[in-house]
Amino acid sequence: MGGKEFSRRDFLRGAGAVGLASGALGVFGTTGFAFADDAASPEEAASIYQTIIPGETTLLPLKKAECPGPRGPIAYEDREIAASEISSTEECDVLVVGAGIAGLTAALKAAEEGARVMCIEKMTKGRGCFECFGAYNAQAQKDAGVEVDPAQLLDEIYRSAYWRTRPEPARTYVFHSGEATDFWQQMLDKGENGFVITKVEQAPNTNGMPLIDSELGFYDSPSLPPDAGVRSGLSGIYVCREMAEVANQYDNLDIRYSTPAVQLTRDGSGRITGAVAKAGEEYVQINAAKGVILATGSYDANPEMMQAWVRPEDYATSSWWNPGWGTTGDGHMMGLKVGANMDSLPHPVMNFRWGNPDSFYDARVWTAIWLAINVNAKGMRYVNEDLPFQAVSNAQNAQPGFGANCWQIFDDGMLGASEEEIAGAKEAMDEFIEKGWAFSASTPRELAEKCGIDPDGLEETIGLWNGYWDSKKDMDFNRFMESTAPFAGQTIYALTTNSCILATGGGLMIDGSCRVLDTEDNVIEGLYAVGNVSGSFFAGNYPRHIPGTSIGRAVTFGFVAAEHAVKGA
Repeated sequence: MGGKEFSRRDFLRGAGAVGLASGALGVFGTTGFAFADDAASPEEAASIYQTIIPGETTLLPLKKAECPGPRGPIAYEDREIAASEISSTEECDVLVVGAGIAGLTAALKAAEEGARVMCIEKMTKGRGCFECFGAYNAQAQKDAGVEVDPAQLLDEIYRSAYWRTRPEPARTYVFHSGEATDFWQQMLDKGENGFVITKVEQAPNTNGMPLIDSELGFYDSPSLPPDAGVRSGLSGIYVCREMAEVANQYDNLDIRYSTPAVQLTRDGSGRITGAVAKAGEEYVQINAAKGVILATGSYDANPEMMQAWVRPEDYATSSWWNPGWGTTGDGHMMGLKVGANMDSLPHPVMNFRWGNPDSFYDARVWTAIWLAINVNAKGMRYVNEDLPFQAVSNAQNAQPGFGANCWQIFDDGMLGASEEEIAGAKEAMDEFIEKGWAFSASTPRELAEKCGIDPDGLEETIGLWNGYWDSKKDMDFNRFMESTAPFAGQTIYALTTNSCILATGGGLMIDGSCRVLDTEDNVIEGLYAVGNVSGSFFAGNYPRHIPGTSIGRAVTFGFVAAEHAVKGA
């Protein structure tokens, strides 16, 4: 394949990729990237993630910050792979790149339609997903008597993106999510573990956000282990595993793990004809007669790409939730290399609150965190704590130091409603204090001095909070005070908090059939993008108040792309 080349000096200097070369590339030997002659001048672009986009571009004037997140294995290769390097060639109708929830859905749908399907995944076991998702008009919703207004759902998707997206992908999600969900259940019914999609009950919103009752999940599935619903995302891992087992029932579906796609192939007309992949140390060309579906996920496990394409405040002090570090932006790079258009920068990041320095806090402290007030290093509140996870996280990231030194403040009267819950919370807090994540004291001033908060600020804030509770009116952020509590206990706690990254939400621009668009807004024939490698849906922010649009669109777009690839328009 043709295209621009990048010098080793450029890449390593700009991306800080000494760790990349020794870490991510080590998984695939030295073939993660291939560089041209080391002759570029220092004035040339510093990072492959900034120079991959053809034509004139403007780099965003963002303050730099190191990305502390995981470093996964990069598969994409930016070099010409000679025909002599190809050890074998294989044929299929539909090639799916990635075995996460979007890729598995696409592979199963294409196989169900009778196509010869190959699904390749660079990791050893594929990936997982979060545990809940959104849909409209699915059978599970009909069975539960749920009626979702599709016009309201669409309007809120557009509104949340400030109308910086096109309507076609959103309409595809809304009006095909029901049949995609029903297909998902049909596939799960073929499994041995009895996974069942059911409605997830939502508490009434008290924060001014609209309540859209479109959330579905797997909490009623009898096969889940007892702790799967306790820590976010565990049930999604089991669901993906079940999907992969179901795939084994199809003679026309071949899923191969540890088989990374390194670049796309195309013919003289520009149509995508397949991909070059690696099997061990050998390259194999996979020809796909009906199309290639990119389902490679986001790029949250690629620190250099995060630094190039998202806001520094969205990662600088974050922790990560990621069940498999294969999300390194391979599909983004492969698409851009063949002329795809991409969402404008900066890309949105799915940031949730409840983050601890490792991942998410567990359920033992959920009540305390829910009743807590959130303060910064000055001891001042900065958000309505009842807002959706993403909004609270965004507000924290806007604090000094990209959200560093922020705390959840609560007392022993906020630990729980039962003796059992209180005991569990105290046990958790003892563990967190030992880890250095939490502090306790008998007064706000003593607590502030222990954890580095301004003592005067914290004393003032807690005094104001108790006054707001007495008057039942939060004059700072209009929090709904009927479901809060005053500071009246004997012990007061500070629990460190940060954003927790689940995924990035920007990707290759697509039409309503999930076909990738080029920079002239023309369809790149034979190429589809689904899940978090696809764009044209979010802009600037992940709208957590709309239930499960990330997993919902992944399943829906996988379903739609496969159907279009096999059947056409």
